[in-house]
Amino acid sequence: MWCHNPEGLDPAVEITFRDDRCIRCGSCQAICEQEAISWMNNAPVTFSDLCIRCGDCTEVCYAEARETVGKEMSVDQVMAEIESDMAFYDESGGGVTLSGGEPFLQAVFAQSILERCKNKGIHTVVDTCGFAMWEDLEKISGYTDLFLFDLKFLDDEKHREYTGVSNEVILTNLSKLSRPGNAIVIRLPLIPGINDDDDHIHSLGSACGIAAKYTRY
Repeated sequence: MWCHNPEGLDPAVEITFRDDRCIRCGSCQAICEQEAISWMNNAPVTFSDLCIRCGDCTEVCYAEARETVGKEMSVDQVMAEIESDMAFYDESGGGVTLSGGEPFLQAVFAQSILERCKNKGIHTVVDTCGFAMWEDLEKISGYTDLFLFDLKFLDDEKHREYTGVSNEVILTNLSKLSRPGNAIVIRLPLIPGINDDDDHIHSLGSACGIAAKYTRY
């Protein structure tokens, strides 16, 4: 419910709209052949059931209030982007992080990228919620230097309420992944009023075998 990249939930290309940038010129509505954009309360409103995500509206949006998010790329194209920053990795000691959205939504593609990175000596990180098939996680672990593993709730009922899925697979995957040789950083996104209470934080720390030490800002 608090996804920081909601446009990553759908594998298809998304059209984003930022109302604070819109100058109300009406160009988007005029060019839309699907009549998916209407004018309501002095603002353009897009009806998702009519929009085919062609991107025509983004091309005529002079204020850049509308943008196309996402595009199809091959492994070679992604690697070309990655390799263009090799000098930066060497200088900083950093590397490549696969995040999202959820990288295991494209597990085979992610494995190919990670394998190519490791062959070139590039440090690799996978940022995941852990909701994936164990077979995919196991394959990718061989090419991953560090996992950033998000845990949102230990309580399965609350996990279902706020994410839409059970955490059973997630906790099982974390248990299997927590074996010698796999570096893991467990991260808890603190959402005010939802999972930031002291009891939940300490119970999560206890379940992970650590003392939960944190500072509220």
